[in-house]
Order: sequence, then structure tokens, then C-alpha cells
Amino acid sequence: MAGLVSHPSIRPGAGALGLPAADVGPVLSGSLTAEAVIMGLPFDAGVTGVPGQRHGPEIFRKLSPGHDWSVDDDGTLGGLIDPLTGGPVLAGRRVFDLGDLGAVPIDPRVGRAAYYRALTGLVERLTRTRAVPLFVGGDHSLSAPLVTGLAAVHGPVRVVCFDAHCDFSGRPMPGVTDITHGDFLGHLFQTGAVAACELYGVRTLLPAACGPLPAHLRCAYAYGFPEPAHTVDDEPVHLSIDLDVIDPMEFPATGHPEAGGYRLRELLAAVEHVCRTRRVVAVDIVEALQDDRENRATSAAISALVMSCLRALLDDHHRGGARGR
Repeated sequence: MAGLVSHPSIRPGAGALGLPAADVGPVLSGSLTAEAVIMGLPFDAGVTGVPGQRHGPEIFRKLSPGHDWSVDDDGTLGGLIDPLTGGPVLAGRRVFDLGDLGAVPIDPRVGRAAYYRALTGLVERLTRTRAVPLFVGGDHSLSAPLVTGLAAVHGPVRVVCFDAHCDFSGRPMPGVTDITHGDFLGHLFQTGAVAACELYGVRTLLPAACGPLPAHLRCAYAYGFPEPAHTVDDEPVHLSIDLDVIDPMEFPATGHPEAGGYRLRELLAAVEHVCRTRRVVAVDIVEALQDDRENRATSAAISALVMSCLRALLDDHHRGGARGR
């Protein structure tokens, strides 16, 4: 149940998942403290195939479950109850939905470079607040300016990515306007924003012209437990989830489906494990495609992933939550 709040920016129950909504300005200025924030990126100008990914944030918000959170006057969540454990969920945490960067449809007068620059600047400023941003896209090219913004604060970051495709090309990509959703990792390696990348769920082949792959790009199908020995626990990690990693028999609403993918429950377990055991500083969930027949299932999958990330990142029994990030 939402109560009265003291900050004029906070709107209890108005965000995705029934979370409080707020304006981005107070978070960036420091007048409103957040531990995690949700933002939509309604942008798909980086796709090379079927567009429609720009509707991902809209689908997520309209159809996500409206949990009945209690909210204190400063925006702190009272939490929910997990019936499996009897314990609280996100109690005492400060999580806000900050809306979208841009609107649907994107104004055609706003070029790709301008949108990418705006995203890089936003991520850099959010990172300095120490809030963990969870972005819902949008196409996968958005990960390039997003990681660039993280690297401006943290230095080169490790990317842990779940994707059916190895989104890499060795062709020269000095500027963000040179990238697509299928090769953004090449740009990040060339600019030095990425220290290393782990790709899980890969099940497609690359043209020979895309190679050779960098030594610090490791591809696998299965996500292994426990963590690989080379992982540095305190290394800043960006978690990127391309929804085409899920088997299209379970999740068909993506632009480039590939047979034989993860079940959603397998992906949720892997994502939660990454968030619990790594120093995740940002998350993106991308490549959901507008499809009126599948929108409810699309929102359910994104909602489950967002909640799994939030719980693993912020609940008290997970490495002190986001406070050390």
C-alpha cells in the first residue's frame, strides 16, 4: 500500500512492477537517493533485421505485474513476502522507475549518434550516484554506449552476456554510428572500454570476415557453476541479456530467434548467480520484439528477469547489496 511521500518527484505505484516512479533529475543531483533504478531505452535504429525492439519498455511497463509495495515517505520500500522462504523481498531498499530515455516512436530527427551520446552521459552520471541501473531496451547496439559510460567511471569493465549470437566483428568501428546490434562488442574492444567478455548461450556461426576473436572474448553455450577461476570478484561487471538466448519455443518474440536455447528458468538461475557472485554495476535486457500475440509473455519474461536481478543485487543476504558498488 502506497503512503504519503515527502519528495515531490516520487509517485508510489506508478512504475513498472508497481514500484515507485520518480524523475531522473533528482537522482542525478543527489536530492533523491536510489540503490537501483529502472530505465527504458525505446530505440532500435541499430538493428539490421526486423525492427520493433523500441517497444520493449512500453510492453514491459504496461503488462508487468503491479505488486502492492508499501512505500515510506522517503520512497523506501516496505517489501513483499516470499512465500517459499517467509522472508522479505527488497524491504528497506530504494528502487525507482525513472521512465524512458526518449519516447516511442523515437523522433526521426534524433540521430543515432545523438541518442548514443545521451545514453553514455546518462550512464556515467547514474554510475557516479552509485545506483545500479537496469535498462530495458531496445536493441543490443545500446550496450556499446552504455558500457562506454560505465568505463568512464570504472575503467575497462568485464561484460557477462547471455546471447544466442557472438555480437563481434573485427572490422574497424571507431565511432558509435559504425556499430549495429550484431557487432557492438567489436567497437567496445577497439575502444578499450571492455577488459574481457564472457558470452553464454551462443549457438550460431560467424562469417570468417568477422574474426579472429580477441583472446579476452570467451564464448560458451552453458553457464558454468561455480564461477570460472579467472574471474576477479571485485571487477566491475556489466550484465547484458539478449532475450534471443531463450529457446524460441518458449520465447519467440525476438528479431533473430535461434533454435535450442535456454529455458527461461535456466536463464533466471544463471542471471541470479551472476548478480550474487559478481560486482554487477549495470544490467541491460534487450531485443524483445513487438508482437501482439506474445506481448504478455514478453513482459512476464522481462519482469521475472528484472525482479531476479533486483533481489540478487539488493537483498541483505547478498554481499551487502549495492552499497559497495
